[in-house]
Amino acid sequence: MPYQNPDELQNFTHLNSRPEPHDRLFRNKTIEKEIEKVSETIVDEDIRRMFFQCLPNTLDTTVYHSEHDGYSDTFIVTGDIPAMWLRDSVNQVWPYLPFIKKDEEMKKLFSGLLHRLTLCVNSDPYANAFKREMQNNKAEVFERKYELDSLAAFFRLSIGYYNETKDTTPFNNIWLQAINKALAVIHTEQNTLDKENHELLYHFTTLSGHLHPAIRLQGYGYPGKHCGLSRCVFRPSDDEAVFPYVIPANAMTVVCLRKLVPLFEEISANGTAKLALELAAQIDKGIKEYGVVEHKKYGKIYAYEVDGYGSSCIMDDPNIPSLLSLPYLGYVSNSDPVYQNTRKLILSRWNSFYAKGEVACGLTSPHVGVCDHFWPMATIMQALTTDDTKEIIQCLQTLKRTHAGTFFIHESVNVDNERSYTRHWFAWVNSLFGELILKIHNKAPEILEQQL
Repeated sequence: MPYQNPDELQNFTHLNSRPEPHDRLFRNKTIEKEIEKVSETIVDEDIRRMFFQCLPNTLDTTVYHSEHDGYSDTFIVTGDIPAMWLRDSVNQVWPYLPFIKKDEEMKKLFSGLLHRLTLCVNSDPYANAFKREMQNNKAEVFERKYELDSLAAFFRLSIGYYNETKDTTPFNNIWLQAINKALAVIHTEQNTLDKENHELLYHFTTLSGHLHPAIRLQGYGYPGKHCGLSRCVFRPSDDEAVFPYVIPANAMTVVCLRKLVPLFEEISANGTAKLALELAAQIDKGIKEYGVVEHKKYGKIYAYEVDGYGSSCIMDDPNIPSLLSLPYLGYVSNSDPVYQNTRKLILSRWNSFYAKGEVACGLTSPHVGVCDHFWPMATIMQALTTDDTKEIIQCLQTLKRTHAGTFFIHESVNVDNERSYTRHWFAWVNSLFGELILKIHNKAPEILEQQL
């Protein structure tokens, strides 16, 4: 049963192992059995222990679940920050999704998170992170950096839950209200910073409501040309975007909007279904016309950001959605020629945020302020988006070399010194590593049956 007394956020950052059973916030027999079953097939001791610790880390340390008058409520902290990000929370629980059909407790965890995210989006569809406290059934904002992928994460959770269970109970009028608010935001942000409508668009302000001078153009970000794409001032990393149209976030949105349509039709929300398809078509057209650019070495590639005027930012950031993750998100296949060109660039010195050192190589991010720290998240995604056994093994070897004796995955690690890393307790990337091992176990178990 879930641990029911999490009055204070527990500090697990000093541990290099799982907390004891009585200290785990959410205990689930189905996941424990899966951990035991898969662990028995993993020959490499480091990889086995990493899987044993990482897959349940979200359940062990970040889930606050409760039952109220017949409905579930689930709040999930990101780890060492006591707040819930829409994007992170969905990714943190994603590896557990296949188990909800046969486990009622896990199903309640997901329906509870859907409930909480619905309240969050209804409270403020522009916010990316929320506090645990509620005021009159309204979620309190922790951070209001608008990121398109936050709304797409809400969509993705809805799709995943419905596809696994066919249960429409969570998809009531309150949920539909949140969906329509999200679609309205996406549509509004397709507009430009012209003098007629720029005051309607999102701009970043201080907590006191003042325009933020540190963000370009008084909080609005750089302008963009109307081209069907939907703008946002911040990336999935929570960093300020260079150009207003973040291609991976728009691609994720296209996929989710289209996948939501059967659910809309099931609950007779036909008007919402029509709007979702229209937005998806407009955004997809914008990606194909403005998001694909010509590179001097790799030919046609996806840009990371564009402005619709012809300017583009050629890079990738490890945080998902990323260009590297486009097949994982379902936007393209991993054999797509433009994706393959993009992938080659991303994993090379032509990517300005790529580093190679004595210990490791991989994608870096401006989020941590240095370009000598690779992000294991991107290395995991590299393995998730290839069928090349050799490449998957190389990725696992990199992750094994850089856990620094903790057997957890970190936010970023120095490519020359695995002991220099950021964020000891970062649940999302631990979940992603667990997801990778589960996929390998199901698709290519021979990889786990050898010493790496």
